[in-house]
Amino acid sequence: MLSLLPRDRAAAVIVLLLALCFVGCTSDSSEVLGEAYIGPATVNVRRELAQRNSTVAVLQHGQKVSIIDVHRRFFKIRAPNGAEGWVDSNDLLTVDEMEQIRKERQAAQQLPSEGAATVFEPLNIHIEPSRNSPAFARIPEGGVVQVLAHQIAPKASSASKPRAFALTRPEPLARKRRRERRGNDLLPPKPPPPEPPANWMELSLQHLDTQAGPAEMEGEARQKEAEQKPERPVPMEDWTLVRTKNNETGWVLSRNLFMLIPDEVAQYAEGKRITSYFDLGTVNDEEHGVKHNWLWTTSSAVEPYDFDGWRVFLWNRRHHRYETSYRQRNVQGYFPVRVEPPDPAEPGRRFELITKDEDGKLRRRTYWFDGMRVHLVATEDAASTPSVAPADREMQLQPGKPGWLRREWQSLQERFSFSHR
Repeated sequence: MLSLLPRDRAAAVIVLLLALCFVGCTSDSSEVLGEAYIGPATVNVRRELAQRNSTVAVLQHGQKVSIIDVHRRFFKIRAPNGAEGWVDSNDLLTVDEMEQIRKERQAAQQLPSEGAATVFEPLNIHIEPSRNSPAFARIPEGGVVQVLAHQIAPKASSASKPRAFALTRPEPLARKRRRERRGNDLLPPKPPPPEPPANWMELSLQHLDTQAGPAEMEGEARQKEAEQKPERPVPMEDWTLVRTKNNETGWVLSRNLFMLIPDEVAQYAEGKRITSYFDLGTVNDEEHGVKHNWLWTTSSAVEPYDFDGWRVFLWNRRHHRYETSYRQRNVQGYFPVRVEPPDPAEPGRRFELITKDEDGKLRRRTYWFDGMRVHLVATEDAASTPSVAPADREMQLQPGKPGWLRREWQSLQERFSFSHR
């Protein structure tokens, strides 16, 4: 075996040193700076920022990744399978955001459905009621979802707010080496700050007593003008919380949803948006077959409450058409609307609505629909203002079902009072 020449031996040593240096640099660059989760439904991880076709992995919503480098608003991440690449920071969620989303989804699973809805074209489901929030799923064309809640939110601008990721910045390699060579010698402590002068109160009063110059007077005039100028109203958007058949919950724009109530009933919406609907029983028509009586709630504009009117439709077997049995307008109503399941032993259905009265208090009203007319059975104070959280939306009081004699007596009283009005 031939021995290496001195020149070849020196070259081998240099190559070995370069390899060790490269390994050391690689280990420093791949140090974990923080953790995050994938926000959208799918994200392409690119090997290089400048190359769009250099996809090394495709990650799904909710997958946990490690952040190993930062370049402006782009993060270099390490996927669970070990692949490393670059993604936009707007496609990532912080640990706190993901934990909050999980809690909200778990709470939304307990909310009752306010009716089924569909879409005429694919619609993104967002994590939050905002256009800039990540869309983690999509409703396909013709897909059906359950409506759970409603909320208005300011219309988001094109610029998304930056997320605050808790990153641990690694110490630069050169600074680390200098510190190691210097040892653990500590720098001398900083000197204490100078004390204020003894007459600092008098100096402050003298400054306040001086008259304002032209520049200060102009600044005060501008400030007063800005305070008197009315602020522009913030445009609001209407969002709906939905649940898919896979039990995924998220927010969609309400104007893209269409409630699946029959068209022969929806034609009476008068330009209003139907926010919820419920079946109040079936009617057998000799000519048209089985028909249903319906309860719905509607909204006229973008409002902070869930509906401003409700209506009960009945099928008239004599005229073979839908007619209005009861209607209320100009109310402030809140979800959930409760409808009791049918009872074979008793005709009719009972339902409950929460509305705000003129005194500002929320009251829950229980109605009974006998197949022809709607009767008010009970009125009780609601526990609190309803919200998306199921704990706030639960009805605390459960009134008992009225007996047959009481219902008949109330029906006679209402008919007698109506005939004398």
